[in-house]
Amino acid sequence: MSPRAGADVSSNGKTESGKRRRVHQSTPENERAILEAVLQLAVKVGYEGTTMAEVARVAGLPIGSVYWHFENKEGLFAALIDYCFENWQTRHRGPENRVILRTSIAGSAANSTDPEHAQEAFWIIGLLFALEKRLAGNAARQKYLEVREQMYELMVEAVTPGLPEAALRVKPDLARKVVMLGRALTDGFYISASAGDEIDFAEAAELSALAMDKLVQHYAELGAAEDKG
Repeated sequence: MSPRAGADVSSNGKTESGKRRRVHQSTPENERAILEAVLQLAVKVGYEGTTMAEVARVAGLPIGSVYWHFENKEGLFAALIDYCFENWQTRHRGPENRVILRTSIAGSAANSTDPEHAQEAFWIIGLLFALEKRLAGNAARQKYLEVREQMYELMVEAVTPGLPEAALRVKPDLARKVVMLGRALTDGFYISASAGDEIDFAEAAELSALAMDKLVQHYAELGAAEDKG
């Protein structure tokens, strides 16, 4: 393949970019090190405070390696959102709505300001992406919104099998309403944690789950009443 236009060519016919390609070979280990580095930085200094140079320092890699894997900070954060989403999927699936809520509130929201739980803490940054309208064209913000929608659909899929058939007959979209309310509660607890509110998150998760149980029971009883009538 011929050298790209404008590339420097050495005496042996190999491009300087070709040399860099060999030096900064893409490896899963390097990519993971970069993503873990930006995750640690993001939960401490946020999107604005994270720089490519600091990511390279924390990852223990040349800055050229960071740019080799990711063109810019937007692309880096977009990849980080995908990376965190993959991990989220293994931790936030449960056999019933109560388990899912407990994981989301008592786990995610409770740890959302703790750098020691960076995976959870990152989602408060994602929420800030959604709220920050001036970042409307930002690739990382768009990625977060896309992932947020995927998260919603996965939660609906997880919740639906646990709902009584009688409740679904009365309220066919009940799973979506339950997930919408659960997500609003979790988002609210994320914000409360970020603001430094003193909250017993285990209790908050239990109260939230109880409220959801009562909601489902309400529609199940309506469905049972219709069946008798």
